[in-house]
Parts: sequence; structure tokens; C-alpha cells
Amino acid sequence: FLHHAILEAGMDVGIVNSHELLAVDELEEDIRIACEDLVFNKTEDATEDMLTRTAYERACIDARKKGLAPPRKPRGKPVNRPRLEFAYDKVEPVPVNEPPCPNTPAAKNKVPNPYLNSNITHEKIAAIRAKAKFSDPNKTIDTINIDYSQPNDLYPESFPHFVRGRDSVRSYIASLFTSRIAAYDGAMGTMIQNYSKRNKLDEEEYRGTQFADWKCNVKGNNDMLSITQPHVISGIYKEYLESGSDLIGTNTFSSTTIAMADYEMEDYAYELNYEGARLAREACDEMTAKDPTKPRFVCGAVGPTNRTGSISPSVEDPSSRNVTFDELVDTYFEQVVGLVDGGADILNVETIFDTLNAKAALYAIGEYLEFSGLDIPVFVSGTLVDQSGRTLSGQTGEAFYASIRHSKPMCVGLNCALGAEHMVPFVERLSKVVECFMHVYSNAGLPNAMGGYDDTPEDMAEANRVFFENGWLNMVGGCCGSTPPHIKAIAAVAAQYPPRKLPDVGRPKMWLSGLEDLVVEDVHNHLGMPFLNVGERCNISGSLKFKRLMMAGDYGAAMDIAKKQVEDGAHVIDINVDDGLLDGLAAMQKFVKIAVTEPEVSKVPFMLDASKFEIVLAGLKWCQGKSIVNSISLKVGKELFIEQATLLKKHGAAVVVMAFDEEGQAATEEEKVRICKRSYDVLVNEVGFPPEDIIFDPNVLTIGTGMEEHANYGVDFINATKRIKEECPYVKISGGISNLSFGFRGVTKIRESIHSVFLHHAILEAGMDVGIVNSHELLAVDELEEDIRIACEDLVFNKTEDATEDMLTRTAYERACIDARKKGLAPPRKPRGKPVNRPRLEFAYDKVEPVPVNEPPCPNTPAAKNKVPNPYLNSNITHEKIAAIRAKAKFSDPNKTIDTINIDYSQPNDLYPESFPHFVRGRDSVRSYIASLFTSRIAAYDGAMGTMIQNYSKRNKLDEEEYRGTQFADWKCNVKGNNDMLSITQPHVISGIYKEYLESGSDLIGTNTFSSTTIAMADYEMEDYAYELNYEGARLAREACDEMTAKDPTKPRFVCGAVGPTNRTGSISPSVEDPSSRNVTFDELVDTYFEQVVGLVDGGADILNVETIFDTLNAKAALYAIGEYLEFSGLDIPVFVSGTLVDQSGRTLSGQTGEAFYASIRHSKPMCVGLNCALGAEHMVPFVERLSKVVECFMHVYSNAGLPNAMGGYDDTPEDMAEANRVFFENGWLNMVGGCCGSTPPHIKAIAAVAAQYPPRKLPDVGRPKMWLSGLEDLVVEDVHNHLGMPFLNVGERCNISGSLKFKRLMMAGDYGAAMDIAKKQVEDGAHVIDINVDDGLLDGLAAMQKFVKIAVTEPEVSKVPFMLDASKFEIVLAGLKWCQGKSIVNSISLKVGKELFIEQATLLKKHGAAVVVMAFDEEGQAATEEEKVRICKRSYDVLVNEVGFPPEDIIFDPNVLTIGTGMEEHANYGVDFINATKRIKEECPYVKISGGISNLSFGFRGVTKIRESIHSVFLHHAIL
Repeated sequence: FLHHAILEAGMDVGIVNSHELLAVDELEEDIRIACEDLVFNKTEDATEDMLTRTAYERACIDARKKGLAPPRKPRGKPVNRPRLEFAYDKVEPVPVNEPPCPNTPAAKNKVPNPYLNSNITHEKIAAIRAKAKFSDPNKTIDTINIDYSQPNDLYPESFPHFVRGRDSVRSYIASLFTSRIAAYDGAMGTMIQNYSKRNKLDEEEYRGTQFADWKCNVKGNNDMLSITQPHVISGIYKEYLESGSDLIGTNTFSSTTIAMADYEMEDYAYELNYEGARLAREACDEMTAKDPTKPRFVCGAVGPTNRTGSISPSVEDPSSRNVTFDELVDTYFEQVVGLVDGGADILNVETIFDTLNAKAALYAIGEYLEFSGLDIPVFVSGTLVDQSGRTLSGQTGEAFYASIRHSKPMCVGLNCALGAEHMVPFVERLSKVVECFMHVYSNAGLPNAMGGYDDTPEDMAEANRVFFENGWLNMVGGCCGSTPPHIKAIAAVAAQYPPRKLPDVGRPKMWLSGLEDLVVEDVHNHLGMPFLNVGERCNISGSLKFKRLMMAGDYGAAMDIAKKQVEDGAHVIDINVDDGLLDGLAAMQKFVKIAVTEPEVSKVPFMLDASKFEIVLAGLKWCQGKSIVNSISLKVGKELFIEQATLLKKHGAAVVVMAFDEEGQAATEEEKVRICKRSYDVLVNEVGFPPEDIIFDPNVLTIGTGMEEHANYGVDFINATKRIKEECPYVKISGGISNLSFGFRGVTKIRESIHSVFLHHAILEAGMDVGIVNSHELLAVDELEEDIRIACEDLVFNKTEDATEDMLTRTAYERACIDARKKGLAPPRKPRGKPVNRPRLEFAYDKVEPVPVNEPPCPNTPAAKNKVPNPYLNSNITHEKIAAIRAKAKFSDPNKTIDTINIDYSQPNDLYPESFPHFVRGRDSVRSYIASLFTSRIAAYDGAMGTMIQNYSKRNKLDEEEYRGTQFADWKCNVKGNNDMLSITQPHVISGIYKEYLESGSDLIGTNTFSSTTIAMADYEMEDYAYELNYEGARLAREACDEMTAKDPTKPRFVCGAVGPTNRTGSISPSVEDPSSRNVTFDELVDTYFEQVVGLVDGGADILNVETIFDTLNAKAALYAIGEYLEFSGLDIPVFVSGTLVDQSGRTLSGQTGEAFYASIRHSKPMCVGLNCALGAEHMVPFVERLSKVVECFMHVYSNAGLPNAMGGYDDTPEDMAEANRVFFENGWLNMVGGCCGSTPPHIKAIAAVAAQYPPRKLPDVGRPKMWLSGLEDLVVEDVHNHLGMPFLNVGERCNISGSLKFKRLMMAGDYGAAMDIAKKQVEDGAHVIDINVDDGLLDGLAAMQKFVKIAVTEPEVSKVPFMLDASKFEIVLAGLKWCQGKSIVNSISLKVGKELFIEQATLLKKHGAAVVVMAFDEEGQAATEEEKVRICKRSYDVLVNEVGFPPEDIIFDPNVLTIGTGMEEHANYGVDFINATKRIKEECPYVKISGGISNLSFGFRGVTKIRESIHSVFLHHAIL
């Protein structure tokens, strides 16, 4: 399960027992197959088979207790082998200016259409005209005009002018589409609806005078308005042309005899098409005349009809159809005659929801062009009906293109069904493969509840922009809901971008299709061989079981055989119903018609195989995909061979050509080469058959018969294969492999071993491409036992005279082995090599290249995103929480109150000039200014406040009396050492220090508020004065900065409000006896920091600096408080964050690395991050270097002046410190530099002087976002591989009460110490993250979660990894989260609680910086099916990303791993649903992760670990890869 979920669907995270995870390659082959059957619900017996195997494994457990361990047989993972290359494979692709061209003389030579349709007299065209019926009795085919040539000199000859009859439409469109993105029109139906809202357009108007007495209602038959209300249609044409359309589609979407049968108007099909095109012709000519530099073109619209060739109208009979291919061809041919006679320049087969209908239309067009000799470009437009990216008949966009590309359309694209934004992934995928020009004409969004479309022209234009930005289109228009204003807006945006460049043309390849496409040259089979497996079991000659079913008419069971072949590795299904007792024509058609309705069968292409050509042709007419026909040959004579090949070419089929000619079958090497080369020359040079679509079968003949003349057949085939491929470029070589070993039937092992050796050499050494095989039984040559391999090589290569005899002897031995196996004796397995890291499945958004930026990541607030200047009018900020802080503020001066102090600092807008480097408060954005400053030079911060106060006290009296001042003369405790209070009692001292730093060159200074929190001030019993301390500390800095700025306005100075760590820690226990003890809570920290922030901002701070972080949990509380303040105030105040690594371990006091510290706080989007204190600059070097490699914002350092000496002082001189900092500047690591303990103004001056010699750090390029978790160490989830080499995050499940009985017992007993040992063991065994869940009805979950986390964070071997906090109650995970200094995952939230509460919970988690697991639940319950999983996850994603602003990379969806193998039918597909949903969710929800509780999957097999882990292995293999 995990193998596939991770590597194939992109699953990222799982709650697992890491110790017991197995790699899928370690599984025994039979158990792997059983697990795949179960996980993917491949067979009805999957559960029963697994239960049987489980019983066996239980017996094995008993055997192991006796010391008998069963041997394992793991084999190495097959590696894709390179395809043998020939000279023509090495030709480099070349640029082109035109798309692939139809293989007709007119098209190849760009012969202009003369527009003299009256000269076209082919009998089939003439017959259409002759039977044409006209609504006007005065009109006949002889009285209407069908010629549209223009005088050669009507307009100038050079592009962009165009004259009909003189210029080639094909050449003109190529020039147009390569010079700019052309504009198509919009919706005809929408415009008719809009007209009817303003004008009467009811049944009477639809009938007009022509059909006044018509026999049935016709309202809604929009196409007939071309006859009855031509002014309406002409008006619409003209509106689109005036809006900028270069090409317009005719009002003929339903103008076929088939569609018109609804209105009993089949007889008027010709007239409907003629008039629809004629009106468009006239409108285009009128518009062209106004501006001949912009000629307009008529696209004859060929719609899909209202019947489908691929879909049964009967739920009871999948073989039923309401139309045949030939009927479709006939109706389309009539339509084409009418459109061209009406003046169409181009034919557009559009809105294809069933590709078989489109193929019929293209066949009809091909016939018309052949009969007329004209070159008329063809456009083809598919319709993908929903976000599955498939047509109604089930094809992917790529498969649709592969199915119709034989018609050489000039332009291909998508229209209808979806809005532009929904088409993006499918257009992108198409753009990667389409060889011609590309277009899109999407709907105006998705329909609203009333069936209308809400996208405005501007909306639709913006939605289309992504196509133009990515260079995917050459033409753009609109479909349902679009109008001329929409087209005008889209065209205006398109004009800003160049058109799509045609892809370079390389060597041609065979491109087949069923519901999915398949490029044969790019295929590797399940053994890693460059070889197309053609399944042989739906061939009456290849399977007795299939024969019996076909003779009995049991098509349902026959489909099961087909499905099984696809499951077993067949890339193509061979269908052969040749039997003398069977009506082959009827059987082939019925089988194919049913097969195309079975997605698990028809997802692969078909090989239609019969001895009679009419049988394969009949089958071909029911295949929407590009099939292979098997076979034709020169045996029927050259003339009939050409006729058959020409028909297959028109149908776009590939063909197997047997090495037969008029003289018989080729047996020898020379005969094989001769006949194949002759056939090739006829096909390529006379028929014009694409050489890449030719498969030669040089006849695999039987060896090992004992007849000497047969002995060299294997060698002859292999040698002929290589020669044919050398002499016949681009062809494929195939063969019926089972023929080779026919003499050894009955012993599968021998037969498949012979095939293995033969294919190994034929493929890798001669270039064989294709074979009709039993994929299930194919073996890799490396799997063969050494002795049997040698025997096979002797036989295949005719090495010894005894080769056949030796093989017969070995065959007898194998028959004896069969009897032995029936007695339970299994052969031993061979050990496999060390697993290699598997690549992560990539999605479109993974391939986006990083881009340069000039500003750091910005907080997701309106003020920050829009760089709204802080008005510095704090008196206007009246939020109740801020007002409450001010209201309780206590002042040391009894004459002061909150109402008498100044808290506003705005400046006149014209105080200083507007351009950088000037700055005016209230006018300019601090964020923008700092970004400009930090990208233009390395800014200078200040130095140590404490050192300067100490130095002052050495020169001046500064004892207890001075600390108290007059304000606190009678204070109840000693206060000396409380430096922050000097801002109140000795303001001149603090102001003086501020000014000295500013005079030394500091651009920014920190306020004297390091300890000005209620918590820290409790040491001096001064909690009540916290607001005043912060206010005064900031106010004095504000005044000093303004005084210095006034002296030199080109160097404005800024106040950084210093937010210190407090003297308590959230992560560290103050008790050696009780690791769960704490002396402060997260909420208490938030409250104290919030009060500090209010005071700092009211005092005039420009920036907030959370500094000297030795416990990141405290910093997270400070950042949470700042976030709340900014939310309440609506201000944009940049935030700096500065960590402290306490020693050479490079960790904070609470144990985090620098990278983990950054990962833990980056959610707050700090503008600048760095390190300060504890170390000197030289000691910080390795840690600053590491940080600089990961930090996305600006970086700073303000180090100590070396390490403290024996007296606690600092010895580094200014010059010493400046030199020690130089390494930071030389390496481009910093944007700001200052000093901490021991540094003084001279130190800052010296450091700034050195810094001025170097450029600042460049911000790193921004690429795709990643989930970046942290414990004591950081972890980027997208970069993880687990111990099995899988790109998969192991979340340890054993600290989950539901995942471990042992853990549950320990938690119930309160034995947290032993519970920690379980956590440690999980980390040792490979868990990247520890899941913590204490949900139990008998346990106080809130208390237990908090205690466990508080202890766990003090255990380095546990807390080095991130935590997943897991509970059914949100308050429990939130409580746990508040004790985590790292970035954790919360498991889980969901829409089950309702959207409002979901948003509330998600918003809280976003503020805490947590990642989140979102369960696939909503108000209606749990998602079980694939569609429900995708729907709920996409809805949750949209709410989280678009409404909450939650980072998409921090979202983990759990689409619910549910139990399989229960015996209940409704559970059988749960594995498949999960895996399919995983991929779709990741495609539709960029950057998310997918997780699941893997143990749920195999719950029905509990008690037998081997079985459970085997199931998990298969599941994960597919889910991951």
C-alpha cells in the first residue's frame, strides 16, 4: 500500500510502526501478488486468498517457535534497460514553423483553395448537392452561389493581407499563429439567449415564414435561425468580429442529419450548413474590407451530434449503440459539403466528448478533401467533461490527441465543459505533447445554480492568462457564457504574450491510445525491458478458456480475461475471434463494443486480429482510440495490399505486416528481410503510410522440435529483426512468442524460460519492440536458475546438437517439480540488494523554477501585503484589549495618566523629500524602507546597553539611590541592577547612550526594555509599571532617533522595540525531580508580551525585535502576542527575531539548532532573523553560515565582544571585533550587524566601517514552498526518505493509545518514564515524527497530553524529532501545542465540526505556526469513496488556503485509510480509492501532503504481523510511488 501510495500518488506522511515496515521488494512473490490483489481490489477472491495465506502464516509462526524460519526470496527491483538505438534514433530534433501537414499534394504544396466549388463535381459531392432541400421554394442548388474567389489584386500580396484563391489558408494561419495569439469567437448559444431577453424569439420566430407550418416544435434549434432569422446570426457574427475575433465558428454545431432528426429536419442539413457558413462568410468579408491588414476567417463548426459511437444507450446491454461509424461518416460528409459550399475557410471538429465521433468526422473530411483535391485546414477541439481530465467517453486529453493526430489537424485544443482555471492542468499536459498549434475556448467559469455563467470579461481574461504566460496557446476564444466583451478582454490580455512555439520535430514514434495514451518507443514492461507486451489471452488461438467463453457467448467473463491481462502487465490487448464455428464479424464487433465500455480493459489500446480484413475493419470502426490492426501482407497481392493499407491509414490505425508474400511465409533470415523491405517500400513510398506505425512480424517459428531445419529459427528471427530495423527506419518488430516453445507445452516454467532468453537477446541486441505474450508468466533472464538459463541459450541459439534433448530432459524434471510443489515444497528466494532512495512523484507545481526576490516573505495581513504606512496615530487604536492595557497602566509620576502622555508620532508628509533614502513617518512604509536599506548596504545596529550603563557607573555615581530616583525613593525592595527602570529614573543616562550609538553610525537602536515584562519585573515587585517602562524606553529612543535624523535626513534612524526572553522558560523544568514542572505557561507569556508590545508601540517603536532567544517557546509566545497586536491594531510593524546559541554545540539553552529555531518561528514571517549574545563573532561563524543557507528573510548578527574574561568582562577591542565580523561580510551572510555584551559605540563604528566595504546578503530565490517541521532539529518533509528508501515521512504510532497496548497501560499507570522509552525506541527505529495521542475515556486527556509533552521536550532523544499532537478534542491538541517549542503537526481538524468552527480552529493553528492534519470528514460524515475523499479535501483546501490563509505546504490531508479484506464487498475497493484519491488530491491541491493511519488497512488480519506488514508494504509501494 505505502509503496504505491508514496511513489505513485505522492503520499508523504503515515502513522506507522517504523520498526516493522517492509520494502515491497522484500516480500515473497506470492504474498506480494496477494497483497496487490487485496489493496487494489483486483479479484473477487482477494480477501479469501489473503485469509488462506494468513492461516498459513500462523502455522509458520508455530514453526519458527521450533527454530525453523522460512527462507525469504526477495529479488532486486528490475531496472529499465536501454532500447537498442539505430542511426535514425540519434537525429537531433529540429525547430519548425508549421505543424505536421496532411499527406495530400494540395496540402504539402500549400496550393491555395480556388474557392470555385462549382468546379468540384465528384459524384459523392454532387449527390449531396442534388438531394439538398431548401426552405425557399425558389432556391435550388443551381441558383445559390457556392464560389467565393476574389480578384488577385484585391489586397496587397504580403502578410498580413489575404486574398481567397491567391493565398494559401494553411500558410496564412501558420504565419498568424506564429506571430501572435489569434482570437476565436465566443458562445453562439449565449448570444442567442441574450438576444431573446431583449427581443421576442419564441416558437414563431424560430419557425419564421419558411417553416410556419412545421410539424413539430423547433424552439431551441438555434442552427435553423441561420435560415429563419439570418439578421440575428449575422449580427452575432459581426459583434464577435468587432470584438477582435480573427476567426469565427459557424452556427452549425448541430447541423447534421443525425442531430436534426430531433426536429424532423434531416432534409435541410445541407441548407443549414450552407447558410450558417454563408452568413459568416459575408460578415468576415465585410470586416476584412474595413481593415485588410486583419483578414477574418470562417471556421465551419462540426459538432459532436447527439449520439455516440462509444457509449451504450442501454444500461442492460453494453454492446448496444444508437449510431454506427458509417452513419456518422455519412452525416458528417454532408455537413462538410454544405460548409465548404457556404464559404468556410477552415473546418473545426469541436466539442469532442466521444473521440469515435470525431474520428468519423475526420474520416469524412479526409474523404471530401480527397474527392475535391482541396487543401482546407482542420482544427480539432476536445471536451474534458470534469476535473478527471477525461472526455465523456473516458479518454485523457493525451489519448484523445493520439487518437486523431493521424488526420494532421492544424490546431488542436480544448473547449466547453470547464472554465479556464479548471482546464489548466489539462491544457498544460496537452501542450507538452501536441505537435501542431493549440487553442482553448473555455466556458465563462462553471455554471451557477441557474445554469448561467458568472465570469465577467475581466474574470475570464485573467483566468486565461495562465495559458498565455506559459506559452501554451496560438488561438483563444470562449465557449458557453462568453460574449463579445469576453472575447475582447481575453484578446487584450493575449496580446501581451507571444504565441506557443511549435515543438521541435524529432524522430517519429508510434503513439497508440485506449482511454490512455501510450508511446511505444517509450514503453518498458514490468521486467524493465523496452518491449510492448501484447496480451495473448483474448485470442481464441491463445487461450482455451477464452475460446470456450466466446463460443458460449459469455462476453462478461471474457472481459475478465481482458482485465486480468492488463493487471498482469499487458500494454495492448490482442483480440482475435477467428473460429470456423463463430460468426467472426459479429463477435469482433460485439466484443469491441463491450470492451470499450470497460475502463479497466479499454484504458489500453487494442490489437484487432483476424485472418479476414473485413473483420478487423469492422472492429476498428468501434474503437475511439488508436489501435493496431493485425494483420495485412503481400500474400493477397500488391493491389489489395495497397487498398487495405490505405483504408487503415485513413482510420489512423497502426498495422502489423506479416512476412508473407505471394510466394508464401518467410522462414529464413534472408526471406524475412526481403519481404519486409518490399512491404515497407510499398507502404511508405506508394501508400504514404507513416513508417513509425508499421509493425513487422517476421514470423516466430517453433524451435526444439527435433527437426534440424527448425533449429535455427530463433537465430534467424533475431538476426532478421536487427537487419529489418536498420533497413526500414522507424518500424517495430513483433512476434507471437508462444509459437517459439510450442514443443514444450504443459510446463510453463520451461516455456517462459525459453521466452525469457529469446526476448532478452531479441530486444536488447536486435531491437525487437513488440510481442504477443502472456505478461503474467514473463520472466526476467536474471530470475532464471543458472542451469536452465544455459539450457535455454543453447536451444535458442542452436549452440549444440544436444540442445533439444537437454531441454526435454530438463522438462521432465520440471514436471516432477510440479508434483513436489503440490506437496508444499517451495524453492528458496534470493536476497536482494540494498534499497536505493526512490524519487518522489512530481506534480506540475514541483517543477516551477525558483525566482529572485527583493523582499522577504511578507505577513499575510492586508497592511503588510500592501505596505500600508504606519500612521503613528496610536490614539486611534481603540481595540478593547489594547485599551485595557492602557487603562490599567500605572505611572511613577502621579501627574501622568494615559490621557496626558503623547502616543502619536506622525510627521508632516513634506518634512523630508519623498525618495529613498529619506523617510517620513505616516507617509512611508517602514517595511519598504528597511527592504531598500537592507538590499543596498549592510545596516548598523547598536551595541550593549548593559555595558554602557556599567561604563557610566564607573565614571558617575549610579547606586541604589540613583536607580530609585525621586519616583521610587521609598520602594519596598532593592532595585539596583534593574537597568530598564533607568528610562524613568535617570532618562538622561539612557538618552545619552542612545545618542552615542547613533553618533557611532547605528541605523537602528534597540530600546532599553530587555526585561520590561510583568514576569521579569516581578523580581523588583514592579509588575504594575511594565507599560511605563516600555513606553519610556521607546519614547527616549524615538526622541534620540528623530534628533539624529534631523541632522542628516538622508540617514533616517529607527527604533527597535526590544522584547527580551523574560527570566522564565516554557520548555525547561525548574525542578530536577519533576521534568513536567514549569514556572510559566504559554498564555502567561503571551499576556506579558502583549502588554510590553502595547507600551513599546505607544512609545514610538518602528520595529519589534524579539531577541536573545534561548527558549524558542518563549519567542513563539512573544510572536503570538505581536501577531494579536497587529491583528487588533491593523498596523504593519516589521518584526526581527534574534536567537541565542549558548555554546559551541550550536544550540539554544532549550536544545534547538539554529535551523530548528528558525523553522519554529518562520511562520510569523519575520523581516530579519539572526543570532546575538553568548558567543563572540568568531565562535558564531559555523552557525551563521548554516543559518544563511536556510533563512528566507534578511539576516543579522550582533555578537559579544569575544568571550568573557575571568572577571566577566570582554577584551575585544573595536578593531578586534570588526575583524572578527569580517567573515560574515566576505561571505555575504548579513544585512545588518551590531554588537552585544561588551560592545560600545567605538565597536559599532569600527564594525560599520568594515561592513561598508561589502555588499549585503542577497535574499535567496523563492521556489516551491515546503513543509518545514522542527523539534530540537529541523526536518523538511519534502526532502525526507525513510529507511526503505521511500520518499515518505514515518510518523511513529507507538505513543498513541490506539496504536500500542503497552503505551496505553503505561499511561493509565502514570509511568511517563517508561512511556518515554517507547518514544525513544520509535526514533531509533526510523520514525521522523512522533505521534502523541492519549485519548481514552478513563484518562484526563488534557492533563495527560500536557504532562507527556512537557516531559518529552526535556528528553533530547525524543524531542529531536517533531511531534504530531493527536486527539479527538481540539482543546487537547491546543494545550499540547502550547508546550512545544518546535513546529509540530496537529492531528486533526475537519469540516465535521462545521465550516465556522473549522476556520476558527485552523486560524488558531496558523497563529501557532503548526502544520495540520485535515481529515476527510465533513458535516455529512466520513469520506469512504475516491470521489468523496477528493471532494472534501478540495473543499477543505479552498477554505484553508483562500479564507484562512493557511500555508498549503503545511496541510496534510488524511483521506481515511479504511480496512480492506473484511469480506464485505463495499470495503474491497478502499485501498484503490485511497490511492487514486491521493494522486488526485495532490494534483488539485498544490503543495499538500497525504497521510493515513496505515494499520487501519489490515485490521482484519490483526495478530499476524507478517501478513499485516506485507499488506502495508504493497499498499505503500503503490500509494507512494
